[in-house]
Amino acid sequence: MSPLSQRPSAESTARRRAHTNTLLLALWVIAVIQFAGCRKTAHETSPLVVDHDAEQRVYNSDFLKSLSSSHGRVSPQLPPGWRKVTVEGEAMNEGKTPRYEITLDLSPQVLSLSVPEELEMGGSEEGASSSWFGRGHVDAHMFPSFAEADLNVSEFAPAAALALKAKQFDDGLYAGVEMAAEAGSDRFPARKDFVLKLLAALAGDSSEKAAALLTAAARLAGQQPPVSAAVTQQANNLQQEFLANEVRSKVLGFYTWNEDLARIFWRDRMLQTPIDEQAARPLAVALAQNKDLLANYTSILTLAEKLTNPLAWDDLRQPAAALQDGHTPHFPRSMSLFPPSQAHETNLIKELYGDTPIPAGFNLADEMVKRLRAGSLDLKPKPNSGWYDYQTYALEPLAIPERMPEAAHLKFDESYRKELVGLLKALLALTRETHIKQLEIPVAAQAPLMPPSVHLYISPDLSLEPLATYYLRRARSYRFVRQVLQQAFGAEALAKMQRLTAGGPMNLSLGAELDLMEALFLGAYLRSCEEIGMTPEPDSDFAKPQDADTDRALLGAWLGSIPKDPDLGKDIRMMVPIFVDEGRGMTKVWVVLGIATKPLSIDYVSHPTLKEIKGPDGKLIKPQNAEVDFVPGHGRIAYIVSAEVYVKHLLNRTEFRQLCDQKKTYKAILSSLN
Repeated sequence: MSPLSQRPSAESTARRRAHTNTLLLALWVIAVIQFAGCRKTAHETSPLVVDHDAEQRVYNSDFLKSLSSSHGRVSPQLPPGWRKVTVEGEAMNEGKTPRYEITLDLSPQVLSLSVPEELEMGGSEEGASSSWFGRGHVDAHMFPSFAEADLNVSEFAPAAALALKAKQFDDGLYAGVEMAAEAGSDRFPARKDFVLKLLAALAGDSSEKAAALLTAAARLAGQQPPVSAAVTQQANNLQQEFLANEVRSKVLGFYTWNEDLARIFWRDRMLQTPIDEQAARPLAVALAQNKDLLANYTSILTLAEKLTNPLAWDDLRQPAAALQDGHTPHFPRSMSLFPPSQAHETNLIKELYGDTPIPAGFNLADEMVKRLRAGSLDLKPKPNSGWYDYQTYALEPLAIPERMPEAAHLKFDESYRKELVGLLKALLALTRETHIKQLEIPVAAQAPLMPPSVHLYISPDLSLEPLATYYLRRARSYRFVRQVLQQAFGAEALAKMQRLTAGGPMNLSLGAELDLMEALFLGAYLRSCEEIGMTPEPDSDFAKPQDADTDRALLGAWLGSIPKDPDLGKDIRMMVPIFVDEGRGMTKVWVVLGIATKPLSIDYVSHPTLKEIKGPDGKLIKPQNAEVDFVPGHGRIAYIVSAEVYVKHLLNRTEFRQLCDQKKTYKAILSSLN
């Protein structure tokens, strides 16, 4: 059974309640006391540091205070599926607008969602007369960050808000884990020492190829191991070959934040170099002869497998174990010391075009969506899955929303389905970028009532996009990665570790932020269920009303404080490679060009049942004395502008953002990449 399908234990539920209480206490303390690390810090210049957006990103006291003040807010309990809404009636003689409280049973409600074509007045070039243009036919204005899009999230929050908050947190979590693994702890061996220890453990008559690989990796990490002249020459050749290969060596993603992360990227990518038996055998012998070294190697690879995904190639654990047992080791053809990890997208491109030319017009993301809809691509995590699989699985509802539990209460117009697919593509690209160092980049060839006294209008009462299953699966992905980190570093270490940003660590512990992220997505799931009239999936995390109330309250406080959240002011534009097309001599990439907005229309297919109306004086109004019309609602959603294109050269975040600022429009940016 997949870990995702298992109900959390009582111990897990107690852990979560305890951590939530700790989080709320920490938020309150930090809100009252100025955190000492909130000042901006300057980094020494280095040729490896290429991210110029190095502002210290910390939660300010006002933001934390708004979250901490959510503690203790309890929602009124209603029967399952019932919901209270407040609507305005017609203005009275005194000019006052009366407000009516209406209780609805949402269980029969079905809503339709569509994205109507937005018309906007625009002038043509060279002074021609103005005319109407559909947004689908012109370049929409794109913003670098969610905050700059300036949406009124107090009325309706798009799923992109939570998704982009998650992206910044995930980058920082992974960066923090990289640095913690590098330094080591009582429980986890210092990864920075592994290569030097393995190099020292090689036998005197070992292959120079193995020593050269380790030497090149160590030097890329800023270390200078003493080796022979012959090994030095081979290491220099390996290093030059590596740096000349842009797909292997281009530092991408959060690894551009500082020199330490960039060097980790270089070293680990170098250690992904495929090795033959001549290099693999002496390395396996060295590991087999040193029990501690083999244990360290196993810990490093296990963390990579769980933090990202199972390895795509063979490693040296089995050959080393065979040598320890006195057996003849087998050295497969595709192996390396630190293999990259699998991913659904890379497995698919290898399956389709591993040794054949890639046809013109092929789009990997579109192929994934097609297979998800056909049922031939299964994203459900397996027992050996890593965090990346859980993150990818959370995106599945965006491709097949009609098969999710919430579909009984929703009808998806084709225009809205198209937007969900666009969101899936963009979030998959952003998620892949977080894991880009570890993920494989494959090389592919090619009856009439009496007149009423009150007339009221009710529109769908949604405060966020109704993507309940996406929210739930994302919450569970944080539950999973918490377990991974606890197994690797110990539960107590999460209280000391911190998420990193380009400007330094956040002012909350990683454990506290994991609790916050899980609570936000659980809160979004619960709120979405309540707003569409769906019963939440059985889960011990919702067993106690106070736990659910805390999740709802934290989400509400966060939505009310989005303008103060530093993560949503982060520039999201980036490029990430997915495979190399040797036939064309180019690399296929996913690019995210920014944030744009579109209108969203929400209408009733089946309206809810009216249960009760209370007037401004709090007294009940008889149904025959009120006429209620169920009318459409309108809002705006943020969508992430993305594309899949071929490029000749990879660009890191800074380089790609400079290009976007220079070219400005979608078409101009993509044209300049070819």
